[in-house]
Amino acid sequence: MKNSKSDRQRVFLVGSARSGTTLLQSILASQPKITSFPETHFFRGTIPKISFLRWIKFYGENEQNFIKDYLHRIDRTDLNHLVPNPTLFTKKWINGIIDLIDALPTNPESTIWVEKTPMHLYFVSLIDEVRSDTKFIHIIRDGKDVVASLFEASRNNPESFDGSQSIQKCIFRWKIDIQVHKIHLDKENHFFIFYKDIINETDNALKQLCKFLGIDYLDQMKSFSKKTRELKFEDETWKPDQSDEIRESHKFDRIFSDEEKAQIRSQVNSVDLDIFRNSF
Repeated sequence: MKNSKSDRQRVFLVGSARSGTTLLQSILASQPKITSFPETHFFRGTIPKISFLRWIKFYGENEQNFIKDYLHRIDRTDLNHLVPNPTLFTKKWINGIIDLIDALPTNPESTIWVEKTPMHLYFVSLIDEVRSDTKFIHIIRDGKDVVASLFEASRNNPESFDGSQSIQKCIFRWKIDIQVHKIHLDKENHFFIFYKDIINETDNALKQLCKFLGIDYLDQMKSFSKKTRELKFEDETWKPDQSDEIRESHKFDRIFSDEEKAQIRSQVNSVDLDIFRNSF
């Protein structure tokens, strides 16, 4: 059955930077019913993160050009006419963005689109308010592993991570993100999945996620590296794309001294992540 843009289920995949969103997006996009695309940054790049600033925000030419630049990068300038019109109203701007994302999928057989930009975590409440039929997937990863991955990636690619991040800043970013995730606990249209469960209990974790999305879990979803390459831009060199192997990276043990490990553990181990665990 072919689907018009309005027929597709809308899904946003969010999480801390370096929490495994690229891995999970690639796995999901390997299910034929799901269409995805490179990170749009549409909300993060055009809407103020601080809520009170949204009351005085005008969405105009600069914001339109931000979106048009993305459409140019993915060879979809045919959709420029769907870029939202200038407005003073954030909710109207969000409606326009979602209508545009609805038009991005090109696979007529897909029934779901998944937009993955980790920092759209900070705009989930806004999106949820504007389009209450939207679903959200939150990926949760242990603090020490997020800190290790973010610390290393920001040093290798400072221009893509607001500069080289200190250990303390990486810890702070993760802890704040966890607080934002907590806002959405116990909401029926939100699903929380642990990175370590994707690694260690792959079939069970993904079956539960697919059940939430209303699709079948297929073995082919574990052959995802081709999708990873399709869903990243060439300059996003920090994103892996060479292997279908689902495994831990062990960066925490590899890159930090014993003193640094102790410092990190002392600050992240007190954060209770079990509150996010679904019954699986």
